[in-house]
Amino acid sequence: MTIFEICQWLQDTGPATSLRESRYMFPLVETTHVLGLTVSVGLILMTDLRLIGAALRRESVSDVTRQLRPWMLSGFVVMFISGALLFYCEAAKVYNSATFRFKLIFLLLAGINALVFETTVGRSVVDWNQVVPARAKLAGWVSLICWTGVIVFGRWTAYGLN
Repeated sequence: MTIFEICQWLQDTGPATSLRESRYMFPLVETTHVLGLTVSVGLILMTDLRLIGAALRRESVSDVTRQLRPWMLSGFVVMFISGALLFYCEAAKVYNSATFRFKLIFLLLAGINALVFETTVGRSVVDWNQVVPARAKLAGWVSLICWTGVIVFGRWTAYGLN
């Protein structure tokens, strides 16, 4: 069984069909996905802008991340679950979408960037004393680029411009 056949099977299951054809549930899930994205990526944006020195300069990076992290993660969980539901009900359609694949690549790169940041330079964030290391600034820029790619290609996929 190929990946496309698995995606087609997923998309053809009863719950996926019901969700996709629902007058209210599909738009609700899609709206929830966009709201989760807004919360998560909006707060990631604030954190990244602090890392690169473009915003919140008077606040320490550790204070910014400590206060925003729970909300970022909550938004990400909502975005991830609702995105999985959206994929579930249109799996075969998005499988063939080049824009969806680019979205996933940028999402994977954003995750790798966050993991590398958190396991290396991010561990010493409390010791920075307002001076952000170059590697942290680079992580902020990479994050901004990756999340911009996720949003652009995600919206491109949603509106069928692939």
